[in-house]
Amino acid sequence: MDIVILGAGAIGRLLGVYLSRCDHRITFVEPRAEVVEAINANGIGFMEHDATDPDAVVRVQARAVAHADEVRECDLVLLAVKSFDTLTAIRAASHLVTEKSPVITLQTGLGNIEQMERVVDRRAIIGGFTFMAATALGPGTVRHGGTGKTYLGELDSRVTDRLLGLSELFNNCGLACTPVHRFMGRLWCKVIVYSAINSLSSILRVKNGRLLDSMESITLMKRLVDEGRAVAEAHAVDLVFPDLYELLFSACRTTAENISSMLQDILAGQRTEIDAQCGALVDFGARAGISVPTHQTMVELVRLIERKEASTT
Repeated sequence: MDIVILGAGAIGRLLGVYLSRCDHRITFVEPRAEVVEAINANGIGFMEHDATDPDAVVRVQARAVAHADEVRECDLVLLAVKSFDTLTAIRAASHLVTEKSPVITLQTGLGNIEQMERVVDRRAIIGGFTFMAATALGPGTVRHGGTGKTYLGELDSRVTDRLLGLSELFNNCGLACTPVHRFMGRLWCKVIVYSAINSLSSILRVKNGRLLDSMESITLMKRLVDEGRAVAEAHAVDLVFPDLYELLFSACRTTAENISSMLQDILAGQRTEIDAQCGALVDFGARAGISVPTHQTMVELVRLIERKEASTT
């Protein structure tokens, strides 16, 4: 298949590695010139999560372009940009998206699908998210940060032949994938859990596993999860995972050595996705009259850190 990946960040690169290994033709659309140059020169560099030797990097074939209009057609589009870039990316690539060439969003955040629906037909959108983790190394290399399932779902909750076929494609490439009925409820579960992990790891500047080292950080994460659950329940969201604490602890353990995506952005002096995670839960809480003071505090702290880091880079 000809697969276009919008965004060559850590998760985009990781997906590209797995799909390219199965002989799918991968084209990244990425505005950063240094990333485009690196991928076109050497493909994607890939390191297993337990590798430490720079010679352990293997190269996987891919190409990259700076603008989506450099690609005329494809069989599948994967959206792997930051949430604040969703609208720009999908507008630029809208000519590639049809029901037969759908776009799968693989982002952690709320509001992305609604942004996409402003540009492309709802029937051409497939919801998705992954519990896989990755760390970007330089402009064209990625380290596998942790294993986990990927979930795909049609927005009307049907398990269609299209959904089954795409799930099979992912599974055949080593990406453990499950097609699901109740996609939005699962997405909310992930956002609630990773809002806690991403924000706290960014403030403490620690790898995900270190968040389980002290009772104080565990208690704080559980408070964030409790607030997120209250917001979801106020909006009658069908939270599929029955034990969000266990989902939280499992995510921290399976990605123990990973630097969260939000912390990676902080360290690079880049904008984070705090608004689509903790910020989105604050907004949904306000609509329902639910106070979420811990999430509000996390938003304010991360924004302050963003500004500090941006001024020193």
